[in-house]
Amino acid sequence: MSKPDKLRDLRSAGALPVPARTRHPVSAVRRLPRTAATMPATTRGLRFSRLIDGLVMRAIRRFILRVAGNIAEFAVYAAIAVGIGLASAWYMVDYGSRLTVERQAPWQRWTIAGAPGADPYTIAHFARAGWLPLSTVYAHYFLATKDSNGEALYADCDYTVSGPAPASRRWTLAAFDPNGLGIDPGLGRPVISSSTALLGPEATLSIKLSAATSPGNWLGLSGGARMQLLFTQYGRTDHAVRSSASGTAVSAPAAMPSIVRAGCR
Repeated sequence: MSKPDKLRDLRSAGALPVPARTRHPVSAVRRLPRTAATMPATTRGLRFSRLIDGLVMRAIRRFILRVAGNIAEFAVYAAIAVGIGLASAWYMVDYGSRLTVERQAPWQRWTIAGAPGADPYTIAHFARAGWLPLSTVYAHYFLATKDSNGEALYADCDYTVSGPAPASRRWTLAAFDPNGLGIDPGLGRPVISSSTALLGPEATLSIKLSAATSPGNWLGLSGGARMQLLFTQYGRTDHAVRSSASGTAVSAPAAMPSIVRAGCR
């Protein structure tokens, strides 16, 4: 038996390992570029579509962020504008300005109340209070929500309204709650007027506001809620009178009486 036949028999019997078939390194290196060059067209198309999708999504995200930023900025500016507008309108309706309100602490008077050319804030002020004021040609309305020390007025406190008596033909003083309803006077008078008030020396006026009975000029109070005082003057005064296109308007008195708190229950 020849030598090649013996080797073949030994390999077939498992005595000798069969050498693995290997390719020459050079041939393997030569085939690498050929494998890369033969990439399937579907793989290239998938990569391209993913690239396009990424660019599109990035552009959409940028657009959405830009629009959301503009909307948020507009909402902030709108909220600030609406807040400032509502606050300023509320202040102008409640307190007015130097153009619409004359203040003689602690009293304030809307200068063109009831006039045909009254501004919207004056109209809104009296409409919300439920009042139908006469023109300033015939009457002046002085409202006080605080005393002369700047403290809020309460129906369970005692006050003294004192000062020069108005020189108008007629005047009245009454107490109301914040909603414009008259305060229950108890056993006292609900209104003090020029017809019922007793004047002191040199035409001075002194009015007691209290739930307790008081001699002289006494305006009755009851309860303990916030209140406001309305001092109304009708007709011409002895002070200067000015003329206007709508007629002869009554001028305000030189000084208004003070409101001093005596104590609270």
